[in-house]
Amino acid sequence: MSEKASAKTICFLSVGLTVILAAGFLFALPRTLFDEPFSATVWSRDGRLLSAKVAPDGQWRFFPTDSVPDKFRTAITTYEDKRFYDHFGVDLLALGRAVGQNLSAGRITSGASTLTMQTIRLSRDGKPRTLREKLIEMVLALRLELRCDKDEILALYAAHAPFGGNVVGLESASWYYFGRSARQLSWGESALLAVLPNAPSLIHMKRNRERLREKRDGLLDRIWRSGHIDSLTCALARQEPLPEAPEPMPMQAMYLLGKMKKGALRSTLDADLQSRINALARRCNNQYRGNKINNLAVVVMDVHSGEVLAYVGNVYDPADRSTGTSVDVIPAPRSSGSVLKPILYAAMLDNGTALPTMLFPDVPTYYKDFTPQNYNRTFDGAVPANRVVERSLNVPSVRMLDKYGRENFLSLVRGLGFRTINRSAGHYGLSLILGGAEITLWDLTAAYMLMAAKLNDQDTIHAPHYDPANAAVVSADDIPLSRGALWLMFEAISHVTRPEEEGEWQYFTSSKKIGWKTGTSYGNRDAWAVGATPDYAVGVWVGNCSGEGRPLMTGVGYAAPVLFEVFGLLPGGSWFSEPYGDLEPAVVCRQSGFLASQVCPDRDTVMIPQSAAAGEVCPYHRIVNLSPDLKYRVTTDCCDAARIVRKPMFILPPAQEWYYKKQHTDYQPLPPLHPGLSGAEAGGDPIEIIYPQPGRVLVAPKSLEGEAQSLVFTAVHRDRNAVLFWHIDDEYLGATTLEHKLSVRPAPGQHRLTVIDEHGASKSVVFSCR
Repeated sequence: MSEKASAKTICFLSVGLTVILAAGFLFALPRTLFDEPFSATVWSRDGRLLSAKVAPDGQWRFFPTDSVPDKFRTAITTYEDKRFYDHFGVDLLALGRAVGQNLSAGRITSGASTLTMQTIRLSRDGKPRTLREKLIEMVLALRLELRCDKDEILALYAAHAPFGGNVVGLESASWYYFGRSARQLSWGESALLAVLPNAPSLIHMKRNRERLREKRDGLLDRIWRSGHIDSLTCALARQEPLPEAPEPMPMQAMYLLGKMKKGALRSTLDADLQSRINALARRCNNQYRGNKINNLAVVVMDVHSGEVLAYVGNVYDPADRSTGTSVDVIPAPRSSGSVLKPILYAAMLDNGTALPTMLFPDVPTYYKDFTPQNYNRTFDGAVPANRVVERSLNVPSVRMLDKYGRENFLSLVRGLGFRTINRSAGHYGLSLILGGAEITLWDLTAAYMLMAAKLNDQDTIHAPHYDPANAAVVSADDIPLSRGALWLMFEAISHVTRPEEEGEWQYFTSSKKIGWKTGTSYGNRDAWAVGATPDYAVGVWVGNCSGEGRPLMTGVGYAAPVLFEVFGLLPGGSWFSEPYGDLEPAVVCRQSGFLASQVCPDRDTVMIPQSAAAGEVCPYHRIVNLSPDLKYRVTTDCCDAARIVRKPMFILPPAQEWYYKKQHTDYQPLPPLHPGLSGAEAGGDPIEIIYPQPGRVLVAPKSLEGEAQSLVFTAVHRDRNAVLFWHIDDEYLGATTLEHKLSVRPAPGQHRLTVIDEHGASKSVVFSCR
């Protein structure tokens, strides 16, 4: 081969080798240096740690931050790498010094590793400390310097350096040893942590403490001599004690932490409020455990931003897993009790099927497979709609739902975000309004928050974001209720009688006006309370995760006191402004609450939603023909037409009247018929059969021996002194006075029940028995 050819070959091989070495250098550094699991952490809105748990590998290793606090930066560079900001990953001066020291000593006494090289060594965990490995670290350190700036390299080092035991990274060490963020550490604390990665086995609460103090104080002296602190600061830092024992990790948001497997959640929680509500929940829970009520949950939302300010999923007790304290109740479906009643009220106001003071029947009511009962087992005959909501009456609420329509109401509550109400209207039936569906505390509180936000006239409403299904910005138009109906609803539930200790709240200037509602599920299994102001929405659940009911546990008695204590921790504010543009005046009958008819003598002007202007006219006032002395009802058959007095009277149906007049002593029943008239001649319908209702299929109860028992049929008459005569299929059964109840044992099959009074007025129903 010629010399020229050899030169070309050598040149080609040199270029090729250079390219290979350059490519090796460029691609030697992995794209991801560290592939280690991190602790799950929850941080407050202002950066305070609320809760943390160890990483899956058993280490306390917090998610890396973007930067390192100034005090620790000064301490670690002074101690480990004083020319960190001047070299390119390898400190040649330190390397030359180390080589000289090692040759002089005949052994390795100095490694000359820069912080960049130490970062590389941490990423290659487990590699032996050989000369070859040191050369690799130098090469990779140079490559890392090309990829990252100095502050990024320092942040990588601080996030993965060992700090003794199972503590890895500056931030986790700061919380583990001092109970606060690294940015809040003093000079003495920062210096202590700076010396630990060099020999992390030094840290121990009972041994090597003096040696550790010497290393820390020596570093503080170097920091002072370098001009970073003055002599007084140095002296004070040297006086700081070493930590006696690890600080317990915060446990303020354990249930929010439970939603995460790894990573750091910068939450919207208010750390101070979260801590106070945790303490409140523990105190109430300790009290409630006397009645074997073990679990309690609270959530607080900001109406203006949609942010969650406090999230207490339960009262955490790591030593007691048997009572369900590890369960996050906030997203758990539970029976709704009565908390949906105000929403139904608002919906009926919106479409005109109810007005604020419109009367709804409150009498014994029987459906095909459902017989609602009021909590106190009594009836008022007829109750204004706003009082139905205020008093949470079951029977008129069921009648209201029947009037509004189950399908319509299902569509409404789903539009408000109740995702667990996901079955058909036929499945729920009319019991939907009394707790026949399951809801979550999250959805309940969010719904009241969204309604309050719309009433505030917020154009866009931010749904709470800890639940991915609700992480959205909602338009006010998406809330399926008008501002006028919402204002009337919140006004009604702001008058609900508060628990005993809150009974005189309106006399204290510091107290807040709150729209709130409680609920108690069947069997006293769930106690609910939810409330809202223009600024905050609060939801509370009390009960047992096991589903066990407890005597006397109600929303008013157990959840409401917690609700008002939580509101007591929140800043005060004004009440909702009346949305005049969404309301208009309407003339209503003062007695019935319906739109006034021509014959209604007493009227009021009330504000109603614009869509309700075409509502129902009062059906209870009618003109009655009376004798001149007003003692009898008459017709022209028994009284001269010129002498008849035509008087408007408020007349309820017989069953409603029977109960209504017990509560309203000013109620004036119809005068009796003139002795010369029969019921048929005077018109009207004085009898109402309460049970059985038309078309009902009755099943006779059985005794313990299996024998069929009697059914109790019930009727009412306008005249308290009337005598009623009972017949089944034209067979006379007997007569009743005053309380018109009759025990009957009908044969299987279809029957007709007929009730007749002494004036010939009658009422009949057809029913079946099996």
